[in-house]
Amino acid sequence: MARLADKIAIVVGAGQTPGATIGNGRATAIRFAEEGASVLLVDRNIESAEETLAMIEARGGDGSCLKAEVTDEAQCQAIARTCVERYGRIDVLHNNIGIALNDSGPTKIAEEVWDQIFNVNLKAIMFICKHTLPVMRKQGEGNIINISSIAAICEMGLVSYKASKAALNA
Repeated sequence: MARLADKIAIVVGAGQTPGATIGNGRATAIRFAEEGASVLLVDRNIESAEETLAMIEARGGDGSCLKAEVTDEAQCQAIARTCVERYGRIDVLHNNIGIALNDSGPTKIAEEVWDQIFNVNLKAIMFICKHTLPVMRKQGEGNIINISSIAAICEMGLVSYKASKAALNA
């Protein structure tokens, strides 16, 4: 029996950054579907989320897509609301979001870059959890997976990314 049979999973960051390899969000969404979950694929790039959905459906899985800008709390709230409207519940929330665009070392980092990275890598995850937790509590169960990075605990020059992922771990 599939480990996620009859479960509903949200994967935030289910699209794909351009490149030759498969990203964590896309890989997770496909795997959840292979294990029997219906998956709500959330991404700011809806075309990329739809590509992930096509891969899921080609494997016999089920899901749907939702475009969301996770730095907007109202859109974070809409993720949970949409999942409940479409599927009736939320069993798994998988937050696979993070950026490091224009990050640098501590003597060169721009305030706007710091704020944008923290807004995506930490604040957005907190708001998605804020609006998903009440659903899971009402159900009496659910699982949340927040993806961090080895950068949180190792030496690297990207100060905002590193600090935001360390904060996520905390």
